[in-house]
Amino acid sequence: MRSQESVRGSPRQGLEWVGRGGRKVLRIWLSKMSVKEGAQRKWAALKEKLGPQDSDPTEANLENADPELCTRLLQMPSVVNYSGLRKRLESSDGGWMVQFLEQSGLDLLLEALARLSGRGVARIADALLQLTCISCVRAVMNSQEGIQYILSNQAYVRQLSQALDTSNIMVKKQVFELLAALCIYSPDGHALTLDALDHYKTVCSQQYRFSVIMNELSHSDNVPYVATLLSVVNAIILGPEDVRTRAQLRSEFIGLQLLDVLSRLR
Repeated sequence: MRSQESVRGSPRQGLEWVGRGGRKVLRIWLSKMSVKEGAQRKWAALKEKLGPQDSDPTEANLENADPELCTRLLQMPSVVNYSGLRKRLESSDGGWMVQFLEQSGLDLLLEALARLSGRGVARIADALLQLTCISCVRAVMNSQEGIQYILSNQAYVRQLSQALDTSNIMVKKQVFELLAALCIYSPDGHALTLDALDHYKTVCSQQYRFSVIMNELSHSDNVPYVATLLSVVNAIILGPEDVRTRAQLRSEFIGLQLLDVLSRLR
């Protein structure tokens, strides 16, 4: 997301919308078909719409795909489909993105991410699916329509935070980057991020809402990942305008040995 650099620097200069025509995504649920032949016919129709794939067999050709087709493909999770969808999301205009969102495209992505996180990453295939799935969520949030849509529903940010329950560092890194971006985007984004961390604490039976951040900081030696974690701490503390609220948040982190961790990192 474009806000990453701002997190490391001045949190108040965070997200900036770049004129790329806006981004919109439609999502449509596929009805379950009891007849195998019907499913085969539908899949054949989808492949016909996609057209030739010879140019890049690792990525579905969705350059001109409508939101309905893209959301149908989400019913068939694969690295190929997610990679193609990410490119389509990144190039879509505002109207396209709105349709995708209204048809539950984001819901499908977050539900898939939750299922994949629940599996762990014992298999490389699952790890790649997680990574390409979260990249689609990131593409949605990188549009004004997408981030506003997410901020309108508390459940979305909570679902996003639950993707932290994985051993896949690359996925966790992207989730933390998105949470940091929400913190600096608006007061509502900051409040929803804190709520999501509270929710994660309850669901994963952790003692404190910032435990997930501090545990990762204490046990990781991956430099880019540590830098992302520190940017999250920075965004959470400096997000509020109120000085007393900032001091309270800082005290929470200090109580979880933030100063000791910073000394070790130096």
